[in-house]
Amino acid sequence: MKAHIVVVKAGLLLLGSVLVTSCQSSKPASASGMLSSSPGPAAKSAVTDYAKPYLTDEKMQQFLASMKEEHNPLQLVFKQGGGMQDPSSMNGRIEEFNSFAHKYGFQDYQDYTGVWGRITVGEMQIWGAKTFEDMISGAQQELKKTDLAPEMRKVYEDQITSAQKALDDMGKKSSSVNAADMELIKKYKDQIDAAEKKYQSGQK
Repeated sequence: MKAHIVVVKAGLLLLGSVLVTSCQSSKPASASGMLSSSPGPAAKSAVTDYAKPYLTDEKMQQFLASMKEEHNPLQLVFKQGGGMQDPSSMNGRIEEFNSFAHKYGFQDYQDYTGVWGRITVGEMQIWGAKTFEDMISGAQQELKKTDLAPEMRKVYEDQITSAQKALDDMGKKSSSVNAADMELIKKYKDQIDAAEKKYQSGQK
């Protein structure tokens, strides 16, 4: 029984930690800071301040159009273990990055990666919310059992409380995407998933 309690609580803490870390590491701010010729502080804050709306239907459609390319040079910005580990080699490609971004109607590569990064973080929030909601639902089902031991009842009640708190806190973190942008991410989620799947299959 005690081992089960530890596993449940540890799982909740680990998941919460993963969500925060993933959201923060997915931000394009880290990529922007590593490259030179970046815009001023005001322009950067518009891209990296997830509390303020940044996405539009036009930006989402432009991003989807860019995913039809066989090769996206800016994938290195987000690719794990990619060229961003060597900023000096990336600086020489800024013109290439900007050219790609301009082709699809973006102001520059930071505008493009700002949209991409925000979509990535938004997708993590959607996944995280679903995970916590499933935890709550599963625990609620267990609590309906009439023969449930008191100790296990306490476990599931604590699981519901912990998962609900984590769910509520998700929208309060500075790394969380604002409600307006989240609505657009949800609106285009199926199209984004299909475009990403098609793009990834073309890279094999």
